[in-house]
Amino acid sequence: MQRTTRTVGSIALAVSLVLSGCKETTAENTAKEPVVRPVRLFTIADTDANNLRRFPANVLASEEAIISFRVAGELVEFPVKPADIVEKGALLAKLDDRDYRTDVQLRKTDYDLALRDFERVKTLRQRNVLSQADYDNALARVRSARAALKLAEDRLADTKLVAPFSGRVAQTAVENFEFVQPQQTILVLQSDNTLDVSIQLPENILNQINQDSVNPDYRPTVSFAGRPDSYPVTYKQHATQATPGTQAYEVVFSLAVPENGQTIYPGMGATLSMDMAQILPNMTHSDAFLVPLTAVLDDDASSQAQVWVYNDGIVEPRAVEKLRITNDGVLVSGDLNAGTQIVSAGLNQLTSGMTVKPLERERGL
Repeated sequence: MQRTTRTVGSIALAVSLVLSGCKETTAENTAKEPVVRPVRLFTIADTDANNLRRFPANVLASEEAIISFRVAGELVEFPVKPADIVEKGALLAKLDDRDYRTDVQLRKTDYDLALRDFERVKTLRQRNVLSQADYDNALARVRSARAALKLAEDRLADTKLVAPFSGRVAQTAVENFEFVQPQQTILVLQSDNTLDVSIQLPENILNQINQDSVNPDYRPTVSFAGRPDSYPVTYKQHATQATPGTQAYEVVFSLAVPENGQTIYPGMGATLSMDMAQILPNMTHSDAFLVPLTAVLDDDASSQAQVWVYNDGIVEPRAVEKLRITNDGVLVSGDLNAGTQIVSAGLNQLTSGMTVKPLERERGL
């Protein structure tokens, strides 16, 4: 009985020693593991990308004319068709001018007769054979005949349509040998060397623009669906009255026709990209970054504003300059880049070289 009691006591003592050793080992390991503080991170965005605004745009002809005759007649020449390129002064259409040429001849005959009668009256008047009233009537007949001749000559000239400027025939509205009326649309002519690009600029952007702050050398770009190329445009004009039904104003830019052969016609849709920092005085520039207000802390020793940069689990302070506080955060400049991660909360608990880990939010149900 005593031997059994001793054996049980020995076993209990051994188990107690083993458990005690395990507890000491666990405590030592726990003490050696460093404490890794979780921190909330903020990734600095690309400032230029934030400033870039894209507007849907429409392509318009910079110069467009609806061509029509001033006189009626039958078309006898119509040498152009849609998409044709014509030079200034080129023949676009011609009417049958036989009646108009006959009228010119008649008017010229009347004028010549009136002029000869006036010369006789003038001679007689100088001899005081005729009265001043006879002289005035003869002079009036000459002037009337001359005006009628000029009108007939103009009507004859109006039987031909020539291009008022170099461009492209956008569309035709009649066929050859068709009888047309005065002011009836014959064709539409558009300039082919420059185009207009029109956008609707919201009121809240337009009212911030100050002409003194706009970069005069800046040129927005326009691109077209299905093509990676973009082309610079130049400001042309803007409306001072809002587009009906909107709080936006039309702004027009000029686009030189691309030399790479890309086909761009009026009526096509496009996208105009504009860097707002180039036209608005309070926009962020490429050397400044917008960060949360809680991500900037003044150093107690130097009073220098700084942010804490996260890199591979280590945080280090980095000096910055506070430029301006906005509704979205604080604008800072310094040795920062787009994509840099900084701590956005709890900065007063950090030390240089501290090991941290990103704070991961638990997903809700």
